[in-house]
Amino acid sequence: MKGKFKTAQVVYKNGVFVPVEDVEISEGTEAVVVFCKVPSFEEKPPWWNEVSGDENWKRALNGLVERIKEIVIPEELKLIDREGEREVIVILEGNETAFLKTLMEAGYHVYQTTGIFFPIQVISRKRLQRWQEFDREIFRLIQDGISLL
Repeated sequence: MKGKFKTAQVVYKNGVFVPVEDVEISEGTEAVVVFCKVPSFEEKPPWWNEVSGDENWKRALNGLVERIKEIVIPEELKLIDREGEREVIVILEGNETAFLKTLMEAGYHVYQTTGIFFPIQVISRKRLQRWQEFDREIFRLIQDGISLL
């Protein structure tokens, strides 16, 4: 394939890829298709009805949860509300920095594909225990948060 490469967001409908945005594609144009597998929502995750938000937001959150689980097995994965902003908290048994970059990239990927941003905080079990010992508000928020596992 020769020529200049361009990108267009498309959706697969009735056996063909249909552009979501206005683009001019000449008849006979060749393309390479890279797609994001959208999880089936025949069975919604257990947290689905506990979380407020529209269907698109919940689907994006579910996509993030699935990507996180592909990267690491979190000890806990919580959704919290802090000062009106929701955050995803990833709690790991060991070193919290080992997967930080990869998990942030997963969040950025979800943002790029959905336009929905999820602040992500990665912490160790040890740090969570320290917050508990010092009676920090963040510990209570995480403890009362919605489990996404």
